[in-house]
Amino acid sequence: MKNQITNGMHREQARTALKDHWGTMAWITFLAGFIRLIIGSVIGGIANLPEDSAGSNFISFLLNNFLFFAISYGTYYCALRVLRGKRVESGMLTTIFQGKFYFPMLLINFIQYLIELVLNLIVLLPVLLSSGVTMYFGLMFNSISVERLQSEMSGDLFFVLLLLIFGFLMILVGVFVSGVFQFAVWVKLDDPELSVVDALKYALFLMQGRFGQYLLLQLSFIGWFIIGALVFVIGLLWVIPYHDVAIASFYDTAREEKGAPAIVE
Repeated sequence: MKNQITNGMHREQARTALKDHWGTMAWITFLAGFIRLIIGSVIGGIANLPEDSAGSNFISFLLNNFLFFAISYGTYYCALRVLRGKRVESGMLTTIFQGKFYFPMLLINFIQYLIELVLNLIVLLPVLLSSGVTMYFGLMFNSISVERLQSEMSGDLFFVLLLLIFGFLMILVGVFVSGVFQFAVWVKLDDPELSVVDALKYALFLMQGRFGQYLLLQLSFIGWFIIGALVFVIGLLWVIPYHDVAIASFYDTAREEKGAPAIVE
């Protein structure tokens, strides 16, 4: 049983698994981003709506929650296969669009969206009390202008402090929620017969007692992401697979230690 696996070991396992797959995974990462960019640009050009308008935001919502999420989940699938020493190819990006996966994964994505929305509403309540409804919902749905936000921040030290404190809380909550749901995606891929509810229960079960280590593993990649972004962003094509395969190692270790999904009541 791998009950002494450290974050350093997870990263080492990722590097070992990627040894013969760095190029393929970099290409898959590029394709995932390129597909989003092209589709977003084409749809945006056809709609021809002002940036940050209600219509533009609605189109972004539809694209992100009915199409792009499946591409992201496809990269998760590839990362897990690489970790387990299996072959990967660019066509696997479309795995989630298969009939047996798409609707369950769509439901997982929507549940995550709703949970994050509710948690953000709760976390930002002090902003509502200090700055009013317009700022509150503007921050919630990213519809507040940069100029307006700068104006508020420059004139209200208390508001700035609230943003910093609750921004930090939102990051912690977001890391936990995204981790559980990423695990749920892998659980559903490993055990397609499980219901979405059971997959989420098992994913939460896997994260129990491990969030501190999971958070530290995520934080350990900050430097890599900064370096990757500085190298003309091209470096991210290698950093993102490295990160995803390391998280897949974390998932596999938790799964091995805690046993099969059937143990979850």
